[in-house]
Amino acid sequence: MMKLKLGLWMVLVLLVMAAPVYSAGTEELEKKIDLLSDEVDSLKSRGIGAGTSDHNRVSLHGYGEMHFTQNTDNGGAEIDNHRFVIGVHALLTDWIHLNAEVDFEHGAQELEFELGYLDFLLDPALNVRAGVLLAPVGFLNEYHEPPLFWTVERPVLQSQMIPTTWNGGGVGLFGSPMDGVNYRLYAMNSLQSITNDDTADGGGSGGSGGSGKSFSSSGIRGGRAQINQRIANDFSVFARLELTKLFPGLQVGFSVVNGDTTHDIIEEDGNMTLLEADVKYRWKWFDMNASIVNTDINDAAAMNTFCDGSGNRCNTNGIASNNFGYNVQAGVHLPQLMGWKTSHDIIPHFMFERVRTQDEMDTGTGNSPDRSKNRNGVYTFGVAYLPTPNVSIKLDHTHTKLENKTSTDQLNLGIAYMY
Repeated sequence: MMKLKLGLWMVLVLLVMAAPVYSAGTEELEKKIDLLSDEVDSLKSRGIGAGTSDHNRVSLHGYGEMHFTQNTDNGGAEIDNHRFVIGVHALLTDWIHLNAEVDFEHGAQELEFELGYLDFLLDPALNVRAGVLLAPVGFLNEYHEPPLFWTVERPVLQSQMIPTTWNGGGVGLFGSPMDGVNYRLYAMNSLQSITNDDTADGGGSGGSGGSGKSFSSSGIRGGRAQINQRIANDFSVFARLELTKLFPGLQVGFSVVNGDTTHDIIEEDGNMTLLEADVKYRWKWFDMNASIVNTDINDAAAMNTFCDGSGNRCNTNGIASNNFGYNVQAGVHLPQLMGWKTSHDIIPHFMFERVRTQDEMDTGTGNSPDRSKNRNGVYTFGVAYLPTPNVSIKLDHTHTKLENKTSTDQLNLGIAYMY
């Protein structure tokens, strides 16, 4: 019995002596479990796996605007909920981001897929972007939220010469190789200069039907279409460079687009080269911007001949071999000028535009310029009131002088917001 008790005590002592060793092993195991748990959480937070419960990694944004316009020549007026846009930004991982926007236009009677792309963030100087992209042309097309510009309607130059909102399917590079230098370099499907009944032009009819999308006497804007089984036999190169640190308050930008546009519908390529330069400058209460655009279109005579043929659905009013335009806008931030202590902003402004979408016709075509499309002078003056930077109430008047010696006048009132 004594030996049994002694043996039990010895076992008990050994267990007590072994307890710290066992405890240490348990603590080590718990540490490993915690590390594994942290790693799983890290993987989830980086978007790996079938989704994430972290709602902060997905955010909504968007913008909208409503317009009231009146032709002061004949008194005709209309009101239009011009657009309401819903956008999504999602962090799929720390280095892969998704951006997408859907645009409900004209009281939600028209639906447009404005953009939807992935950003692969590799290095500040070199990143990859792929999907439905916004064309990097000018300072407005990529950043066209209505509180960011002062006029009710987008400027004529940024509507006709740069067909904002201009998007396309493709892939490209972007980055900032040094402080104050930003660039984008994309390859995207080209605009469509001509079309016929057998052209897939994004009309939503299975790729076989056409909706008459083409260049025209109004410029290149008609060459856009939704990325919906869109014809893509031609691709264009889009490049933009921005310099933001040359001088305090100054930003200078340059854009280039080059590519064929006939998509093998005819033998001629219809190569288009668009050159653009812009400047933005702010000094205290003074604010201004200016842009200039020149577009050369090869084979305009061949395209017009094709469009004039029976059965072809492209515009027959004449594709110009050259489009040219520029605008200059200046405004005053009134509270800052007057020394008012307020977060509100009131901006009286004036803009002059010259937009000639029929600047030069190809000598080989029988079509003469449609002078009613050449806007020799567009004068817009008005005021924008921003109670907060993401809300703008706008009032302006536009007087347009056309090359055919006629003119038009329009009063515009708008409310714009972004969230």
